[in-house]
Amino acid sequence: IWGYQVVDLDTGAVLLEQNADKMFVTGSILKVYATSVALDVLGPEYRFRTPVFRRGEVAAGTLSGDLVLVASGDYSFGLREQPDGTLAYNNFPEIDHNYADTGLPGPALVPNSHPLAALDELAREVRASGIRNVKGDVVIDDRLFETFDGWPDGLMSPIWVNENVIDIIATATKPGQAAQVDWRPKTAAVRVVSDVKTVSGEAAPLVVDSPRPGIVRVSGQVAADSAPILNIWQIPDPAAFARTAFIEALERAGVNVSANATGPNPTSLLPESRTFQRRNRVAERVSLPLSEYVKVILKVSYNRGADNMVCLVAVAKGSRECIDGLRTELATITRLGVSPVTTILFDGAGSSEYDRSTPVDYTTFMRNITHESWGADLRNGLAILGVDGLAATTEAGTPAAGHVFVKNGTRVQAVPTGEQGILSALTQVAYIDAQSGRKLVSALFLRDLSLGTDIEQFFAAGDDQGAILAAIQQGY
Repeated sequence: IWGYQVVDLDTGAVLLEQNADKMFVTGSILKVYATSVALDVLGPEYRFRTPVFRRGEVAAGTLSGDLVLVASGDYSFGLREQPDGTLAYNNFPEIDHNYADTGLPGPALVPNSHPLAALDELAREVRASGIRNVKGDVVIDDRLFETFDGWPDGLMSPIWVNENVIDIIATATKPGQAAQVDWRPKTAAVRVVSDVKTVSGEAAPLVVDSPRPGIVRVSGQVAADSAPILNIWQIPDPAAFARTAFIEALERAGVNVSANATGPNPTSLLPESRTFQRRNRVAERVSLPLSEYVKVILKVSYNRGADNMVCLVAVAKGSRECIDGLRTELATITRLGVSPVTTILFDGAGSSEYDRSTPVDYTTFMRNITHESWGADLRNGLAILGVDGLAATTEAGTPAAGHVFVKNGTRVQAVPTGEQGILSALTQVAYIDAQSGRKLVSALFLRDLSLGTDIEQFFAAGDDQGAILAAIQQGY
């Protein structure tokens, strides 16, 4: 079932349409709504500020009390930050490390990334403040919003280290021998054990589980002629993990901590108020602007990043409940022309089979936001056809490449036997700089395509949609 609408950006004249007012499963184009609302509420220049405070006095380099790191909701937290003032992201055929547990081909580590960079930076600042010894504990204040596990993509927490996953890389050796397994970040909080073998020919998929707290086990097979295989494990207690990692960073910076590095985050040591005195701040990390975070979310389709935007919007509106962010999101997109009857929000990422919207809702919204102060930041965050993000190889080298700014969405389900599947959503929304110089907005939706077991059918359908976009760009 197809639904689409193509309109002139300036005049609103409808150039093409079919089923434009019908509701479709959205997939990841829902991230356009979530990131837009974050830009509207917080502003594109918003920066995450993650401070560390002392609770106690310092004498002769010794803090008689605790250090408190106050989480800000910064999902990158140094991981993606580049010297040129941008956040790094993968370009297809590489896909983001957060997709390494989905079975999709091509997951890769974030380019030039450093999982512990922010903690090391804060630790050095603590040392520079004059603290050499901490005769107390280290606490992560993760009360910015309530930790939430109600959306499909995993736990939402105010504190992030390596985007709250362990990256696990299995590298083939010789057939019959154990594969080489490495992981990052390495901390005392988690140890990875391996039962991965190198085999000739076809290999069994890798399985990652946790037989007991603090132990992550990876098992399966890697083919002797295969490239290194990346998988991930989501950290179940981000605050406790971050505390261990921060204590270890402090030790590396020359700050001795008397408390045990492992164990639960001692929240009982936190003051009742989340307000700390400025004079007690001993370190602070300031992030790149929010507009860079939006680029990562839209270009690689980062699910938990989009959900995080919803949680931050809730906080900005005075709530600590992530769900309340969806209320603000719906109110904002309604103001910008979306119908609350035909657009239904279950999460921020578009990972629910129940998320719905229509082609006309999207073309109306995308036209209207061009008049908002942040509209250009949303457009600049989209993947560019044939250039970057998940659209890097789509229509690459064609005349349309570089002239279409697009967000894709997909929802694919396999039946339990694995013999059939359904593409319930293959969606695209885009700004198109047409060959004539005309500016267009398009929404191109497909749903309910029956699939076999061959994943190439899925990629072929995406290629067809890219070809349609290119035809529109060249045809007007």
